[in-house]
Amino acid sequence: MLNPDGTLNELAGPDLAGLDRFAGRKKAAELLKAAGALVKEEPYENNVGYSERADVPIEPRLTMQWWLRYPRVEEARTAVRDGHIKFYPERWSKVYLHWLGNIQDWCISRQLWWGHRIPVWYRRGLDREKLTEADLRDPAKVHVSLEGPADPQNWEQEEDVLDTWASSWLWPFATMGWPDQAAMDQAGFDFFYPTATLVTAPDIIFFWVARMIMAGLEFIRPGEPLERRIPFRNVYFTGIIRDHLGRKMSKSLGNSPDPLDLIGKYGADGLRFGIVSIAPQGQDIRFAEERIEAGKNFCNKLWNACRFRQMSGEAGDNASLQAILARLAPAKFDADDHAILDRLLAVTREVDRCLGEFEFSASVQALYGFFWNDFCDWYVEVSKTKLQAAETKANCLAIQDLVLRQTLLLLHPFIPFITEELWSLLGYGASGAFIESAQVENPSQLAEAMERAGVKLDRIAAESVERLKKDVSQIRAFKAEQGEAANKNVRFAIVATDEQWDLVDRNLSKIQRMVGASSITRSEHTVPTAPVAVSVYTGSWNLLKQVEDAAAEKQRLTKELETLAKHIAGTEARLANPDFTGKAPPQVIAGARKQLVDLQARRAELERLLKTL
Repeated sequence: MLNPDGTLNELAGPDLAGLDRFAGRKKAAELLKAAGALVKEEPYENNVGYSERADVPIEPRLTMQWWLRYPRVEEARTAVRDGHIKFYPERWSKVYLHWLGNIQDWCISRQLWWGHRIPVWYRRGLDREKLTEADLRDPAKVHVSLEGPADPQNWEQEEDVLDTWASSWLWPFATMGWPDQAAMDQAGFDFFYPTATLVTAPDIIFFWVARMIMAGLEFIRPGEPLERRIPFRNVYFTGIIRDHLGRKMSKSLGNSPDPLDLIGKYGADGLRFGIVSIAPQGQDIRFAEERIEAGKNFCNKLWNACRFRQMSGEAGDNASLQAILARLAPAKFDADDHAILDRLLAVTREVDRCLGEFEFSASVQALYGFFWNDFCDWYVEVSKTKLQAAETKANCLAIQDLVLRQTLLLLHPFIPFITEELWSLLGYGASGAFIESAQVENPSQLAEAMERAGVKLDRIAAESVERLKKDVSQIRAFKAEQGEAANKNVRFAIVATDEQWDLVDRNLSKIQRMVGASSITRSEHTVPTAPVAVSVYTGSWNLLKQVEDAAAEKQRLTKELETLAKHIAGTEARLANPDFTGKAPPQVIAGARKQLVDLQARRAELERLLKTL
């Protein structure tokens, strides 16, 4: 009933033909009312889409369109199903296979002012709306070619343009001279096709990924094995950054921050590191600016640690890995030296694995934990004593140089600007050489290079340091629970076995400095009036603090007990709920039960302390 311009045609009847559709609707209601055929009128709400450009309602109208029957559909399914093309995360392969199993023909024509015009010409004077299938196959009426008809004055070209994706599905090979073989050879087609990895978003798996695969299988190297015709071997799907309401960021909604503003506030590297660290593989994330703060803080930590290394002593020969290894003195290694190098190898193995599996967030988090906790919070702190002694200083600095060099190499893909600057400042690599030109040793190569330099890591010593670090971390948290500032030195008495006390006694000064203790002594029994933390490797730590205001302390403990009671009641209710225990994953239920045990133990400890007061 609608003409192309939105007016009603003769099928609407003589009273309505020629009217605009909006006017026609009102006129139709008037005619029905005049004829006594209008039952009633009532308002109702409806969702009506509006054009972004014209700001008018979008109303469907059936018209002639050009369609394409997809080629090589079954081969495209086989390519992913049989692992010739791997998806990361793998779950998206199920979506891909489902779509291909329910595929329909592709409407490739678009009514736009720009794009590649469909290469179809009609004989002048034809009524296109009345063309039959036989007419479309008649070359005297419809001409199809890239070159166009020989007598263009007698023809009119199709005004519709190709769907954007009809150009994009050719991208893997059309950018390298295809279909001109000479141009393809010059562009290095055989070297670059198929490529290794496509990085894209999961919302265009069908629009682009599936179509590129089908195009490659149809047009490239016909007759050759499937693995030679596919456009890529891996597809990595990124997550989508959404706003705090879960909406996709867009210009029309105005809910996207300006990246330049974020870079100005947090730095380009800080923004990159912050985003990558909070974006698990293929998962959407909700953007919050404060979450980028961690990226900026990490870059500051990296800069300060490198500056500390510069201020700690003269730089040795850092021009290569072998040069740094040559400066090591393995005979002077203590347990902390073995531990940090053991952790360096471990984090290199983990990052190597993560990058191979496209787990970029996990690799960043591994590097963050290693550099911040293992190197800065522990090794740099325990190094301060060794840097004061002439016999251990040079070896300690060489170890720091080795760790920093490897860390910068591993971090470079994520924070390229600051790592490039620090690489130059610390003298790594040849003069004027960029970090990207350096070889990144894989875990095996790094371990072999260390062994050739005479470094044989003592795993037992390294494990003893790891045990100490875990207990130190627990005691620091214990201090915070008791309201003691991290920089305040307090007194501890430890109830420990001989083996536990031996570990403490051998590292006494180090532990005192790391936990913030003015004294650590051994006790035969638990001190009744002292809060106690039971550690795994070093015994029961009694915090010997003088309670100056017993009433205030009672009030604090009572308030904490009331808060604990609410948490315990909530956890017990959750575990008693059959919907939770019957549907939640086993690890979640186990975590809730452990949380309940910990809360109950904390309550018993607080009740004991209240009684002593």
